Amino acid sequence: MLISALTSSGSHATGGRGHRPATVGEGLTPAPLANFELHSPHVDSEVQVYSFQGVAGAANATPPSDSPVVAASQFTQPIADYRAYALAQLGRMETQLGRLQAALAGGERADAESAWRGAYADYLRLGAVYLDGQTALDARVAKLNLEIDGTSGGLPGGVSNARFTGLHRIEYGLWSGSSPQALTAYAGALATNVHELAAVLPRAEITPLEYATRAHEILEDAARDFLSGMDVPWSGEGVLATDAGLQATERLIATLAPVVGTTERVMPTVTEELGHLRSVFDGLQAAHGGLLPSNSELTSEQSEQLDGTLQGALEALSQVPGVLETEAPSTVPRIPAADFVVQAR
Repeated sequence: MLISALTSSGSHATGGRGHRPATVGEGLTPAPLANFELHSPHVDSEVQVYSFQGVAGAANATPPSDSPVVAASQFTQPIADYRAYALAQLGRMETQLGRLQAALAGGERADAESAWRGAYADYLRLGAVYLDGQTALDARVAKLNLEIDGTSGGLPGGVSNARFTGLHRIEYGLWSGSSPQALTAYAGALATNVHELAAVLPRAEITPLEYATRAHEILEDAARDFLSGMDVPWSGEGVLATDAGLQATERLIATLAPVVGTTERVMPTVTEELGHLRSVFDGLQAAHGGLLPSNSELTSEQSEQLDGTLQGALEALSQVPGVLETEAPSTVPRIPAADFVVQAR
């Protein structure tokens, strides 16, 4: 029996999806850091541990990054541009919420559902804004986000819990047969929270690390939460939600393009893959009468095409945080080979 352990170093987007670590087959010829053998009447085992982090004995050093360190100051303008974009989405959302309140008060379910879709998509286009953090302001923003976009998951009593409010409470009511008029109070509270969020968002912190990481996370979250139907169990509007995430990602990438520059091979690949994904959404909209379909309205072929193209975009986007490092990796000291001499019987 042989068990080998291999470790590698490098930049990982949160979640790690799409990151391909270095392997021995890529030109690295490490020497074992340690070797352990066990012999007994029924077992013949060996454990070899390798590492590419630093130099140990005859092992190779970690290959240096091809990308230069990016000064944190280079993120100032992209983040400012995205913040202005996010505030514009909240402004559009407030308009949709006015439509929603009027439709609910008038008992117009179809109009209310349409306004809800518009408001929900506008909110998801915030995308790259981290709605949590450590300061008192961050805590307020996080609380507002929960009240605006929180689901019933994890709440005692689920949908009957008084803390279940906002977009998804209205979604539940509209698609579960509740009277539209019975939802007007939720819509009013939602409008108040969105207005407050628009007032505090300009002061909420977005760090360069968070901003670079969100390039990959927005669509990764969409695949997990929306196309799975997990966050939209009543309306099934996962395609709409994912399209909103794509729009947020497109905007974020556009702001980062000057930072990455034209010398990196990453950005052309990202642009190409996002273009493929945009074409898929355009095709879905055309095939469904000018509106994006719900998850259940997707054919098997459409679902497979969307999933496959989305994975291609995620693979490309996973490389973005690695070329936007704001700190040089620490130097790993050489480990004396003598420290890894193992004598075993």
